[in-house]
Amino acid sequence: MNQKVKLSGQFCYDTVGTLRLAAAAAGALVILTSCSMSEEVRRIEQVRQLQQRRNLSNPTDLTGQQIFIRSCNTCHPGGEEGMGPALNHLAKLFPSDEALKKFLRSGSGMMPAQPKEVLNDRELESLVTYLRALNP
Repeated sequence: MNQKVKLSGQFCYDTVGTLRLAAAAAGALVILTSCSMSEEVRRIEQVRQLQQRRNLSNPTDLTGQQIFIRSCNTCHPGGEEGMGPALNHLAKLFPSDEALKKFLRSGSGMMPAQPKEVLNDRELESLVTYLRALNP
């Protein structure tokens, strides 16, 4: 590939051939890397979809209290003020269950949203019933 070329009375090696070889190797490396990256992204997506299907297929029998302890009690200990506000004014702030459900689904400030992937409709209904019973 490299050829001796006589320039100005000195022998030099032809670097064009070397550069071509290096460029070809670099191109192959980029192609191999991008192929393996897209394969890895595909595998990650497959695992995520499988986990989501498993989560949706596992029915839950959690009570509203269990859901509250799992998802709410850290910030609203026992419904009292903690990192979040006390929950004794829910009836005033959210006169209907639908308004409370909408609020829980969307979240606010530091309070995270509870989308259907996190809390299915039956769990949400149980949680709302429990919250209403905390402060009748």
